[in-house]
Amino acid sequence: MFEELKGGETSSYNNTQDYNIKNVSVEDYTSSVEFKAIKELLVEDNLIYVTEFIRKLLDIKKPNDTTCFTCGNGNKIVYKNGYGKRAILYLRLSVEDMQKKDTTPSKSILNQLLLLLQYCKEHEIEVVGIFYEEGISGADENRPEWNKSLVFCEKGHCDIYITKTQARFARDVEMIERYLHKRFIEWNIRFLSIVDHSDTSQKGNKLQRQITAIVDENKLSEQSINTKATLRGKNQAGQWTGSFACYGYIEDPNDMYHLVPDPPAAKIVQKIYELYANGTGYFKICKYLNEHNIPTPSKYKKLQGSKFKCCKAPNGSEFWNIDTVRKILKDETYDGLLIQNRTETISYNIKKARKLPRSEQTIIACAHERIVDPVISRIVRQKFEARTNATCDNIDTIHTRPKPDKNGEVHIFSQKVYCAECGKIFQKTTAKSGPRKNPTKKDYLHCKTNKRTCQTGCTNNSSIRIEVLEQVVLEEINKQIDKYYNEEKFNKSYYEKKVNTNYENEIKALQEEKIMLDKKIKDNTNRFTLLYEDRANEVITTQEFILLKSKYNDEIERFNNRLREIEDLIISFNNKKQQQLNEQEIFKKYKHIDKLDRLVVETFISKIIMGKVDKETKKRTINIVWNICSS
Repeated sequence: MFEELKGGETSSYNNTQDYNIKNVSVEDYTSSVEFKAIKELLVEDNLIYVTEFIRKLLDIKKPNDTTCFTCGNGNKIVYKNGYGKRAILYLRLSVEDMQKKDTTPSKSILNQLLLLLQYCKEHEIEVVGIFYEEGISGADENRPEWNKSLVFCEKGHCDIYITKTQARFARDVEMIERYLHKRFIEWNIRFLSIVDHSDTSQKGNKLQRQITAIVDENKLSEQSINTKATLRGKNQAGQWTGSFACYGYIEDPNDMYHLVPDPPAAKIVQKIYELYANGTGYFKICKYLNEHNIPTPSKYKKLQGSKFKCCKAPNGSEFWNIDTVRKILKDETYDGLLIQNRTETISYNIKKARKLPRSEQTIIACAHERIVDPVISRIVRQKFEARTNATCDNIDTIHTRPKPDKNGEVHIFSQKVYCAECGKIFQKTTAKSGPRKNPTKKDYLHCKTNKRTCQTGCTNNSSIRIEVLEQVVLEEINKQIDKYYNEEKFNKSYYEKKVNTNYENEIKALQEEKIMLDKKIKDNTNRFTLLYEDRANEVITTQEFILLKSKYNDEIERFNNRLREIEDLIISFNNKKQQQLNEQEIFKKYKHIDKLDRLVVETFISKIIMGKVDKETKKRTINIVWNICSS
């Protein structure tokens, strides 16, 4: 039955919900007529349990019986009229009640409680318990006080369960059937709702309760649909509607639907991206953050006074872990993208969520200020994209992720140099060089195939010193910069012209086609509706109706398929547009490079194709595939 409440978590009954009693002005209710009437009607000596919030609100002195949820023989007493006179009152404020501007939560509680107490007074019913909670749906079975009230009934401490309306108890047909028409009968509990006259002691009242439950559940379903539609509309307008801003951002004090950077946390996010772009792995990033005593995201939120709760660490995690770092690196929110509707609940009465595909998510660009430098962000995104695209059919892309060495560092050419002969990666190795008595260690790169086959599997059997390759690459990168970095020509903006002429026109054409297709789908849907009327009025035959129906369905499906293609194309063109703008940022950032590092290599170079050494000239061809436009 309620094993999770009766077993090891019995102590949870003493925990109180975090209701905002601090915001309730004492003078607002202690001097009210309702408060005085309640104090006169309430007999404190009879009370066994009262929710802590109500206890404080009404200044009830008698302590709760902490054993009432664990001890009891069950309600076995049968009275002449079938039920006794001990009752518990269940009060619940819905989200709508709490959003009303013409009253305060405490006023709503008092009105609801007074109604129930007056009824008990008129019918000589003894109140032994008051259970209250707020902001929780009537379809939710995980309501703490509601579950306590059911255990209270099961243990036999009351005879009557009273609420204002049946919907306060539950807004779910299955729950009404399970408890009102089964469990309460087993426990010999009478259920009463004052306003809609639901009473389980009246045998002819069952159909009314079932109809009421169906109506309540339908209202909840419609409310859920309307709420989702409203939130979707806000999201598509670029408004943030989340509960908690992601690490690095806070809610704008002047606009609750907008995010602004949180400088202390934003610096940490930037540092994480910089470390990863420079080749530092997850483990070493975590070690760096923990050694510098940087609070984890959940701990930081707690220190800032946020109500955010981490399910695994309610007081905030003490140490950074790999999953947290990976999540931050994969989150495109830091690029200025507002990504919402990533998941959705399966149904209003099922709390499990499903992950939505990217095509169904709401993604708005430039909705807030970006935190991460676009050049660094592009490097990080490309790393994750390379991993995602890796397949077993393409052996060269399986190991595209740079791997740190024993000290946790990634050398600057890791997973960047490929053999022109066999296509395999060039691996790093260290060899001794110089005088035999006092040799020095030098780093080399050589074909992976040759190492595995003892220089028989590939004709490209000459290694290259990393410092030599560094010098070659450095010179080539500076040539690219010198070639493209011309301030006067740059300001005329070849890139911006290309972006504005090519991609903007393509996107505009696709958006116009999308509008046209939406109109065609709407027209076909309207025609489809008229078909039913024509068939009902015998204007067309059944065979004609089936043929036309199939035709309209096929057209609608074809239009929807094209709409999905258009959405993908728009995303693709926007990505290409952003890539070109990123190139513009690269040339603004770099005017001349004196020394290579991993970040510079990631920024400019996609891969390096290493040819074999010519036997006559003793030279080799080195081709560089650029990340930026090289023509």
